[in-house]
Amino acid sequence: MKAVVLKSFRSPLNVVDWKDIEDVGGNDVLVKIEMTGVCYRDILTVDGFFPKTRLPIILGHEIYGKIVEVGEDVVEFKKGDRVSGLTYTFCGVCVDCLNGRENICRNRLWFGEDLNGSYAEYMKIDKKSLVKTPEDVSPEAAAISACVTGMLIHALKNVGRVKEGESILVTGASGGVGVHAIQLAKTLGLEVIAVTGREENIDKLYKLGADHVILSRDNIFSNQVKNITGGIGVDVVLECVGLTFTESLKSIKWGGRIIDIGNIKPEPIPFTLGHIILREVSIHGSISCTKKELQEALEIHRSGKVKPITTTLPLEQVEEAHKLIRERKHFGRITLKP
Repeated sequence: MKAVVLKSFRSPLNVVDWKDIEDVGGNDVLVKIEMTGVCYRDILTVDGFFPKTRLPIILGHEIYGKIVEVGEDVVEFKKGDRVSGLTYTFCGVCVDCLNGRENICRNRLWFGEDLNGSYAEYMKIDKKSLVKTPEDVSPEAAAISACVTGMLIHALKNVGRVKEGESILVTGASGGVGVHAIQLAKTLGLEVIAVTGREENIDKLYKLGADHVILSRDNIFSNQVKNITGGIGVDVVLECVGLTFTESLKSIKWGGRIIDIGNIKPEPIPFTLGHIILREVSIHGSISCTKKELQEALEIHRSGKVKPITTTLPLEQVEEAHKLIRERKHFGRITLKP
């Protein structure tokens, strides 16, 4: 089968002929991948920032496809079903899994790092990681429902506990996460301030629902946030970038919450603890989504409340896809079609 296999860190990506998947049994489900999203985490994996990655590995963890075979213990799915997948597999028996927090299962295995992923024609997946995709959800929406929309539901609703009428700052607003965060935030009744580094994206962000758009080419934006909010700051920051964390901290109101979901440049970030302590600012990390949140994401896409903003390239253009993201020349999510 065709697949994009990472054999060594920091090496160019291309499609190769890889061994076919065999031994589909037990709880296994064999899925023909119809669409897969490209996440910045894939780029960090290529660059070696996840050193425990089990090389060689097929990259990718944003999953949509159709079932072609099921193991003998699988009764929930059948051949021909459309399915979307979590970005990981989980044990199902630990305390966190039993409490519905499988996204932080300590036995979690991540697709594209621990297990072969979705940059391929076919993928073998444990049934626990799959949900059925409604017929009226597009392949693009289905592919991003876990790592983007479901992740945002988890971050905003269940970690950040946002409330209608609150204000939110979205950093990296032109990216694959940011454009969907704006839409979800508006469905939740929030006032949205979006930050982008590219002038040509300003009108696009307004059309997606942003109430205010800040153009910042140097990642300095807190004074503009204060001007918009009358000097108070925002209730919530959705930090999608990481390296803008210090500015996000300056933009938050006293008693506000910062939800950090991204870190595109993994290196230490200096900030003053007093800004957190004396202002009683809460900082939350948030990772991926649960199965329940994935199902909620698919329903939100089905309803049309959040529309997928994607550019689709053939799998053979994987290196070009990564280059576009590295150079920030894209708008929205890039998806790959095997």
